[in-house]
Amino acid sequence: MSFLNPAFLGALALVGIPILIHLLRRKQIKRVQWAAMEFLRLSQERQKKRLRIEEVILLLLRCLMVACIVLAFTRPVLRSLGIPILSANARVYAIIVLDTSRSMGHQSNDGKTNFQRAQESAEVLLTKVLRPGDAVSLVLLSDKPEDSVSAPSFDLNLLRQKVRAMRPSSRGTDYTEGVRSVNRLLRESRIPAKEVYWISDDQSVAWESSKRDTAKATWQELGTIARVTWVSVGATPAERDNLAVEPLTQGTSLITPQLPARLEARITNYGTKSYNEMLVHLIVEGKKVGSARFSLPANGSGIARFLYRFPKSGTFTGRIELTSPESIDRLEADNSTPFAVTVRDRLKVLVLDPRPNPDPAHSESFYIVTAMAPSNEGESIAPTLRESSSFSGLNLRDYDAVVYVNALEIPVGDRKALQEYVKQGGGVLFFPGSDTSGQRLNTDLNAIGLLPATLNARRTLAEADSVTLNPGSITHPAILSLKDTSNLNIGIPRFQTYFVLEPQTDADPNAIQPLVRFSSGDPAFVERKVGQGKVILAASGAGTNWNQMPLKSSYVPFLYQVISYLGTGPASRRTLNQDDTLNLSLPVSDTGKPVKITLPDNSTTSESSVLDARGGTFSYKNTRQAGIYRIDVEGGKTHDAFAVSSPTSESNLTYADPATLAPQSGLAKANLTVANSPTQLQASVQRSRFGAELWRPLLWLLIPMMLLESLLAQRFGRRS
Repeated sequence: MSFLNPAFLGALALVGIPILIHLLRRKQIKRVQWAAMEFLRLSQERQKKRLRIEEVILLLLRCLMVACIVLAFTRPVLRSLGIPILSANARVYAIIVLDTSRSMGHQSNDGKTNFQRAQESAEVLLTKVLRPGDAVSLVLLSDKPEDSVSAPSFDLNLLRQKVRAMRPSSRGTDYTEGVRSVNRLLRESRIPAKEVYWISDDQSVAWESSKRDTAKATWQELGTIARVTWVSVGATPAERDNLAVEPLTQGTSLITPQLPARLEARITNYGTKSYNEMLVHLIVEGKKVGSARFSLPANGSGIARFLYRFPKSGTFTGRIELTSPESIDRLEADNSTPFAVTVRDRLKVLVLDPRPNPDPAHSESFYIVTAMAPSNEGESIAPTLRESSSFSGLNLRDYDAVVYVNALEIPVGDRKALQEYVKQGGGVLFFPGSDTSGQRLNTDLNAIGLLPATLNARRTLAEADSVTLNPGSITHPAILSLKDTSNLNIGIPRFQTYFVLEPQTDADPNAIQPLVRFSSGDPAFVERKVGQGKVILAASGAGTNWNQMPLKSSYVPFLYQVISYLGTGPASRRTLNQDDTLNLSLPVSDTGKPVKITLPDNSTTSESSVLDARGGTFSYKNTRQAGIYRIDVEGGKTHDAFAVSSPTSESNLTYADPATLAPQSGLAKANLTVANSPTQLQASVQRSRFGAELWRPLLWLLIPMMLLESLLAQRFGRRS
C-alpha cells in the first residue's frame, strides 16, 4: 500500500486524544470512608469488570474513527501484484494497438462501427490518459501488423490526427502476431514504465494462433514487460450474426469464349437465424448478368452457381453479391466478393508422338488429338501434333502445355529447355506406351528434377482381374468435379496394363500428390509441382492398347480437365489471396516501360517490368488490400486486371472473452485490465497505474462507526 498524500500520516497522532481523555477520567480521586458505602461495595465489584470492557470498546471505536478520518486525507492506494505502481509524476512508454481488421467495420445497434468506437477509445487515451512527456507508439493490428508509429512519439496531437484518418482494412486478425510486434517495440524502449492499450473487437478466430504452445512464451514476455489494458469495442454477442460471400471458385479451369464458364461462390451463415430464398447476383464489368436464389439454415452454408459465356478473350472483372434486403447485414465488406478471370482464345498444346501408328484405332496420339479438338474448329483447345520425341526447333513458350505420348526418352538437347519451361509455369503430361522403358524415363526425368513418380514394373492383368479408376480417391482440384459419379463415372473404363507408380519424395509436402488411384490402390496419375509449373505422369497409355478409357464418354472431360489444369499456369490466375504475388507475362515491346497499378482504393503506384529468359514479365507483391487491381503499361498494349479476396475466417464474428483467453495464452492476470467503455477505461488506467484508492471506502466506513459509537455510548452510560 502507498499514500498519495503521505504528509497527513503525522496526523495519526490524533488517535491519542481518545486515549488521553480515557486516562484523565480514570485519575485517582480522594477517598472518604462512608459507612453506607459498604453496602454498595459488593455490588460495585460485580459491575467493575463489565464497565471496564465497555470503556475499552468505546475507546477502540473512537480511535478507529479518528484514524479513518486521517487516513482518508492521506489517500491510501492498494498496490497490485506484478509490475510496480507508478508515482504520480512518472512518464510512461505506451503502445496503442488498434485493430484494423475487416471485422472492425461491423456496425452495432447504436449505429457505430467497432472501428468508430475504437477511435473514440484511442482519443480518450491520447487526451485524458496519456500526458505531455509520455512516449507513444501506434501498432495497426491484423494478421500482418504494421507499425504506423514505431519510433516513440511525444506529439500526441499528431497521433490523434493519424487515428482519426484510419479506416478498417480488409485483412484478418492474429493476436499472437500483434503481441510479437508489440514485444519488439517494448524491448527497444529504455523507459522503465511501459503500458500497452489493446483496442479490439474480441473476435474468437483472432485467438486461434494463441492456443499453440509456441505462443505462450510470447504472451508471457508481454506480461513481464508491460501493463496491459484491454479495451473491448466489439458488439454484444447477440449482435454478431453475419452472412458472408466467400471467394469465387472457377468450376471451369479453362475459360474460353466457346463454352459457358461455371462460376461458384460459397455463402456462409455465421448466425442463429435461417434465410429463405436469398437473392445472389453475378456482376460482370459492372452489369448484372446472372441471379440465383437459395436458402441457408442457421450456422450453415451453400453454393451459389452461375453459368456465363464471356463474349471474347481477355481479362474480365466482377463480383458476386447478396442483394436481398434481409440478407444485407451490418458487416458490408463481406456481402460481396470480387473476382477477375482470364478468358483465353484457345489453349495451345504440343503433342509429341515418337512412333505414331498409321491405324487410328491403334494410334495413341489420334485419341489424344481427337479428344482435345473433335471438330478442329471452334474448340477451346488447339493441339499441334509432332511425330517425334524431340521438340528441337520449336519454342515451348508458344505452347500452354506439352503432352508426351508413348514416351521413350528426353533427348539431351531438350532437357534444359523442358526444365526451364516447367519452372516458368508450363505444364507437361507423360503417357507411357508399349515402347516405354520405365528405367530410362526415370533416369531422364530425374536428371532434370521433373520425375513425379518412379515407374516400377509394368503390370499386365487378365481381363477379369483388370482395375478401374476409383473416383472416391480424388482429392486433387484439377479433377475434383469428376468425383461425383451421378452424371459421369470415370470408374467404368477398365485398365489391363499399367506401370506401378511410386511417388517421389520432396522437401515440400504439397509438391507431389496423386490425382486419382486405381481400384487396386496404385496411383493412376501423379503430379509434381516444379517452380511455377506442373508435371503429371500417367501409369497407363493414352490409347486403347492398355485400357478402355478412350472408348468411354468420361475420356474427353477427364482429359479436358487435366489439360486445362496444366495449361492455365500462374500467369492465367487472376483471383488471388491476400499477399499472393501476381505474375504477368508482357509482350517484349512492353518491357522496360513503367507499369501503373491502380489499387482498390483508387490510389496508384508505378513499378517496372523485366526482360529475362521467360520474356517480358511483371510481378507485383503488395496485394494487402482486397478488391480489384488495374494494370496499365504506359504507352504500351497491356491493360489487365486482377482481384484479391479477403480471408474467409474474418467473417466469423463469434465473441471470445479476453479476460479468460489472455491469461490462458500466458498473460499474467495481475498485469491485465479489461475495459468496455471510455469511462471505464479511464478508471481502469487509474487503478492499474496507481492502484485502487481507499479514501472513499474509509469515509463510508466512518458513518456506521459514528452511529455505532453514539448508540453504545448512550446505552453504556444509562446502565452505568
